[in-house]
Amino acid sequence: MLRKEDLFRHFRPDERMFVERVLDWVGQAEERYRPTLTPFLNPREQTISKMLVRRAPDLEITFDGGYSDAERKRAWILPPFIKEEDHRLTCLELEPADTSSKLKHPDVLGSLLGLGLKREVIGDILSPGPGCQIVVASEIAAFIRSQLNRVGRVSVHVKEIPKSHLRPPEQTTQSITASVASLRLDAVASEAFRLSRRKAATLIKSGKCRVNWKPTENPAEPVGEGDMISLRGHGRARVDETLGETRKNRLLIRLIRYL
Repeated sequence: MLRKEDLFRHFRPDERMFVERVLDWVGQAEERYRPTLTPFLNPREQTISKMLVRRAPDLEITFDGGYSDAERKRAWILPPFIKEEDHRLTCLELEPADTSSKLKHPDVLGSLLGLGLKREVIGDILSPGPGCQIVVASEIAAFIRSQLNRVGRVSVHVKEIPKSHLRPPEQTTQSITASVASLRLDAVASEAFRLSRRKAATLIKSGKCRVNWKPTENPAEPVGEGDMISLRGHGRARVDETLGETRKNRLLIRLIRYL
């Protein structure tokens, strides 16, 4: 069994607080035989949760974000012989009073956070038309329905809808195989977004990059499998897999770029 300090070496320093949180959830399930329902987790947090739960062979972890390709999902961490299928998700639809107005993701999220909600109780925000659809933790759904009446300057009506009415966008991706000198952020971003390494480093230093939804200005930050890189104006890409070394001792990696 790895000591906790040895375990932390497998994760970045900024992930330590979340790792501690997952270990606490695992302890509740393993030692107190108590199932734990998590808040919404981003894909990197889902990966960390799976890694840590699987260290306890008798535990199970399940995820749901409202639809199959959801980005943000809640998880049940379950002791043996306990099954939970309801991840306590509620789907809401926001309809603008003025149908000529289109609700935008940043405005919707900003309005929800403006109600005093934490990001972790809000799942994916979908924009299938003038209005939008959101997946939220069921425990705050009634509060949103009663309190959210405007998004920016647009009046909205909020109603609950079944999961089957969600209309997620079709996601187009491109698989990129590239060789890099190292798994530095600027080197990987350069390949993912077809930029020179100098240009990628400049954009990162100017605050236009996020790794796993956290801002970074460090071009030398290491990235690894499962990490999501967002570069403002260029989109997003995920480090899918490390494939090995080339004959010239460069790392061969597979990237998934979201188009």
